[in-house]
Amino acid sequence: MKVVITFVLMVLLFAMIFAPKVSAHGSLEPKHGGIVQEAHDMVFELVKEEKSVSLYIRDHGEDYSATDLVASIVVLAGKEKSEASFIPSGGNRMVADIAVSEGAKVLVRVTDDDHHPITIRYTF
Repeated sequence: MKVVITFVLMVLLFAMIFAPKVSAHGSLEPKHGGIVQEAHDMVFELVKEEKSVSLYIRDHGEDYSATDLVASIVVLAGKEKSEASFIPSGGNRMVADIAVSEGAKVLVRVTDDDHHPITIRYTF
């Protein structure tokens, strides 16, 4: 009996350690090489480019249309503060013409007509 209980406990421990991590709202792995944050049951991926940033939005693992969203970005780099608005760029992508330096703190605010605003924080 001790052997059976020990075996069951070992199997359960092994399953907990090596089981894949699953999110009820989709994967938190970046699909576009950016930084991923989850807020209000949605996944937001911010991708830093040379002179702009792209924001990709997913809900339950599926692309969420950015057409009806309004979003803005604030970049805090040292003592400097920059702000810009995102423009829908097809599908689940929005683009803002703003540069983000290494070490900057970034706040993204996304608003939908049906919901209250969502604020997402990033650090580069």
